Amino acid sequence: MDWIIDRLLPAYDFRTRYTREIAAAPTTVWAALHSVTHDELPATRLLMSIRHLGRTGDAGPLLQKSPMPLLGQEEPREVVAGKVAKFWYPRPVPGPESSTTPEGFAAFAEPGWGKAVMSFQLSPLPDGRTLLAAETRLQATDATVRRTLACYWLLIRAGGAGYIRRELLRAISRHAEERERDNRHLKNRARN
Repeated sequence: MDWIIDRLLPAYDFRTRYTREIAAAPTTVWAALHSVTHDELPATRLLMSIRHLGRTGDAGPLLQKSPMPLLGQEEPREVVAGKVAKFWYPRPVPGPESSTTPEGFAAFAEPGWGKAVMSFQLSPLPDGRTLLAAETRLQATDATVRRTLACYWLLIRAGGAGYIRRELLRAISRHAEERERDNRHLKNRARN
């Protein structure tokens, strides 16, 4: 498939991908993806407050409050957020403003930085189900940063990054399947 993430960061040094089959149509999963909040993710809130020295995520939908700028979306197929930064500092140092656009992010190659993208990809499955994938990629802009990012990547993977992705996929699934049940119930009531 032609994914936005492949255009923004086709080459990468580190990658994770978690998937979940959801008993709901892609449009319903898309709506659920955009409605999940930090309040529904207790483990994520805890881990992020540790990472950000006591600060937790803002109220409201998670994707709207992400510290990573939205770099692209194609409804109801994929949404991608990404950031250039020095992620390995206790308070990550953001990259130049020019790297916050899709074109600027893709083209950015200045040594001394890391590039990270997170993509949510929705693929329709038979019987009206959806495969939802959460993919994260990191790329270093030079060999020194690659070694630093390797240590950072090991730390965040051990520190729960995978758990955060799985918790998020569960919350999205719960939202979508509840909406799907409610929609079926309303359709059945309308027929009777």
